[in-house]
Amino acid sequence: MNQLLIDIIGMAALLSATVLCIVAVFALIRLQKNLDRMTYSVESVQNDIRAMRMAALPALDQATKVLEQAHTTLARVDGDLQKISAGADTFKQIADDVRGLETLMVKTVKPSLEEFAEFVGSVVTGLTSVARKFTKYLS
Repeated sequence: MNQLLIDIIGMAALLSATVLCIVAVFALIRLQKNLDRMTYSVESVQNDIRAMRMAALPALDQATKVLEQAHTTLARVDGDLQKISAGADTFKQIADDVRGLETLMVKTVKPSLEEFAEFVGSVVTGLTSVARKFTKYLS
């Protein structure tokens, strides 16, 4: 009788282990599908960020050109102001303030936007790589 009880318990344990393995396989298959979806989403975000970056760079270049033209114009105005009377000192101060603002804007805004775009692109690339490796590991 003891042997029969041991055999029944052993069969129940084997049946439980089999069911657990089947459940684990289904969970892994579902996880792999979800990882594939996440990888696709991350790749889509990465492509969108690349497109935004490519669209933003020409705008930044154009803004730089405009600021350079403004700088050239301000330099001309500055030269002309020196030819006018002593009252032109006020206009010169205004031109210097605008030039300082222009320099500050170029130094502050452009590098920050470029660094942010590179950072986001790097993070997305890293996430995509990790997701792909994890998907390959599960396969």
